[in-house]
Amino acid sequence: MNAGRKTPPTEIVFFGGYDPDYPRNTIIRKGLEKLGVDVRLCRADGSRRAVFRYPLLLARFFTTGMGRGAPLFVPDFRHKDVPLAWVLSRLPRRGLIFDPLVSRYETRVLDRGDAEEGSAQARHNWNIDRITMKMSDLVLADTDAHAAFYVGEFDVDEGKVRTLYLGYDDTVFGQLPQRVPDGVFRVLFYGSFLPLHGTDVIVEAARLLDNGFRFRIVGSGQTMEEFRRRAKGIGGDRFELSGNVPEKELPGLISEADAVLGVFGTTPKTGMVIPNKVYQSMACGRPVVTADTPAIREIFTPGEHLVCVPQGDAVMLAGELKRLRDDRRFAASVAEGGGRLVREEYNPEKVAARLLGILGPEGGG
Repeated sequence: MNAGRKTPPTEIVFFGGYDPDYPRNTIIRKGLEKLGVDVRLCRADGSRRAVFRYPLLLARFFTTGMGRGAPLFVPDFRHKDVPLAWVLSRLPRRGLIFDPLVSRYETRVLDRGDAEEGSAQARHNWNIDRITMKMSDLVLADTDAHAAFYVGEFDVDEGKVRTLYLGYDDTVFGQLPQRVPDGVFRVLFYGSFLPLHGTDVIVEAARLLDNGFRFRIVGSGQTMEEFRRRAKGIGGDRFELSGNVPEKELPGLISEADAVLGVFGTTPKTGMVIPNKVYQSMACGRPVVTADTPAIREIFTPGEHLVCVPQGDAVMLAGELKRLRDDRRFAASVAEGGGRLVREEYNPEKVAARLLGILGPEGGG
C-alpha cells in the first residue's frame, strides 16, 4: 500500500461518516486494539450532507492529533467520504484504505433494483464505485468473489484489491448451550430483508413443512411486506414476526433456535457475500443453512461447517431443515465443525492480524 512502509502500522485513523456500531467496524477496531494498534477515530454523523460533514471531519482531523504517518481507513458504505480522505492522505503522504463492503452499483442496481441497468442513476452509482476504488491505495473486499467483481466491473488494479473476511465480534457472540428439544424445531432468520436474503424462499419452504416447525423472523426492510403477505397464506402459527432488535439481543434469539437461516436469493450479490449472521450463528454453536455459493465455499465446506442448498430452492431448504430435525447427530456435527472454525479463525484478533499482514511487507505494504 505504501512503498515506504517497512512494518505494519502501529496507528490507524478510522475516517468518515461511518456507523461505529456496525459489525464490520467493531470487529476490525476491537481486533486492532487487542493487537496494540492505536485506533484513532475521526468521525462525523453520516446522515449529514457532505457539505456539512466535510467541514466537521476536517476540523476533527486537524484538532485531534491524527498522526502524520497513520493510514486513513474509510469504513463500509462511506464511498462519498473517500475524496476528502484522499486529499488528507496526500498531505503528507499516507496510505488510504477503503473498505466498501459492497458496491453501490451492485446493491442499488443488481440487488435492490432501485435503478434500472443503463439508467442515469445506475451510471451515477457505477461511477462512484469506480472513482472511489481507483482513488484508494488499498481496497478491501469481504470475499474473493467480491474482489473479482470489483476488479472486473470497475477496472480496479488487481494488485490493490485484497480480501479480508468479515468474522464476528467475540464480545457479543460465543458458544451457547444446546437447546433442550421440546418437540418443536425452531428456525431463526434475522436480516434487513434485501432481495439477496430470499425471504420468499423461506416462506415457500415453510409451506412444505409440517406444523412441527416454527420460524422466528426478525428484522425489516424492502421485501418485508411481501413476506407478510405470503406468510398469511400458511395455516397454523408457523411464523413469529418481530422488528429489528439490537445486536446485543441476537445471542438470546440464537440460543432459542435449533437452526439459523442465511440467505437464499438469486441476485448476483447473493453469490458474492458471506453474511454477518453466518459467522455470528456459527460462533454461537448453531447449524446454519444458507445458499450454496462461490463465496460460501471460499472458506466453508458444506456438510462439515454448515448446510447448503441451491439458490432459490425452497424444496431443498425444506428438505435440509427436516434432515436437521430428524438427524440430531448430523445437526450437532455441523454446528460443532462450523463453530470451531469460526471461533478459531474469524475472531477479531485473527481478522485484524490478517489486515496488518496485508498492510505489512508481505502484503505489498
